[in-house]
Amino acid sequence: MTRSVCFAVLLAGCFSGYSTDDDRARELRVRRGAFTSEIILSGELEAARGDALAVPPLPSWQTAIKWIADDGTEVKAGQPVAELDNSELTADLDARRQTLTQTLQELQQRQAQWSADLQQQQLETEKKKAELEKAKLQAVLPRELISGRQYEENQTALRRTQTEYDKALDVLRSRRTGVEAERQNILLRIEQARRAIARAEEGITALVLRAPRDGIVVVRDHPWEGRKLQAGDPVFVGFPIALLPDLSTIRVNAALADVDDGRIAVGMPVTVTLDGYPSLQFGGHISAISAVAQESRRMSLRRQFEVLVMLDKLDPSRMRPGLSARVVVRRDAKRAVLLAPRAAIDFSAAAPRVRLASGKNADVKLGACNAQECIVLQGLEEGQKLAPVVEAKHG
Repeated sequence: MTRSVCFAVLLAGCFSGYSTDDDRARELRVRRGAFTSEIILSGELEAARGDALAVPPLPSWQTAIKWIADDGTEVKAGQPVAELDNSELTADLDARRQTLTQTLQELQQRQAQWSADLQQQQLETEKKKAELEKAKLQAVLPRELISGRQYEENQTALRRTQTEYDKALDVLRSRRTGVEAERQNILLRIEQARRAIARAEEGITALVLRAPRDGIVVVRDHPWEGRKLQAGDPVFVGFPIALLPDLSTIRVNAALADVDDGRIAVGMPVTVTLDGYPSLQFGGHISAISAVAQESRRMSLRRQFEVLVMLDKLDPSRMRPGLSARVVVRRDAKRAVLLAPRAAIDFSAAAPRVRLASGKNADVKLGACNAQECIVLQGLEEGQKLAPVVEAKHG
């Protein structure tokens, strides 16, 4: 008998911690207190300003990444951040250098040939000049001292040698002009080859992307595969491969679901918690909300508004672009207002009503609501007991 009594006592003690429906009803009361309405957004840190390292102009519009620094690497000004494939430019540079060498050799050979040709033509002209001088001496002999036939022959020889000398001078001048034109043409080809070599060398140098200043490397995402760029990935002219963000312009880029359009506004205060540092909180405010909802990158069927959050204080030692963050937007905050728990409010009717502890329903006029409570404007008094709208079922 004693054993049965003890067992009954133990049973009563074991189940004494369980609350009944009446206990739950007593827990739902109209109270006066502080009210806050919040909405939670997810986002990540980004820099409003920074330097982009992009693919420079190339002979062909596409190349590939040969090497790239790890995401988050700290670099100094002038230190390489990425290197692009330069095989095409290297091959072109070798061809240009070979062309320059051949053109220089051609110039050297042609100069020797030009010198010999001009020297030969100069000798021919000097010969014609000597013949002309001799003919002039013969032509000045007076007719009285020689026969008429000899005089006419001397005059004819003078005219012929003069013509031959003039022709030799014309040929010499023409040859000199031709040689100079040929020389300028080859010199132009040499200069073009040298400029092409300089461009190729500059292009090869430009394919090593260097940090314009001290900073942290943020590797860009692959445009189609949803990952960071890596060695071997093809890239095109103008495409930014990495960023060096200005850490003094860090902000939060968050997403607001399109179904929540209008629930937040510019200027509302926020509390930001970095997922990597959950024990730290940072204050801030909403600085901008996009006018049009865009497709989400991760869930293409969902659309969202871009929300920019400015932070009141930055922590450069912890804040890095790309870190995920939780943003709590404080939509409304009131003190000493009458509050009713949502569990006791029936929103399915035309007008909201509450379930009293007595089992009756009462119409109420409500203000703003959050996930747990609503502000009561009319219909209830402080301390009133309420009952849950949906009763728990027990087997």
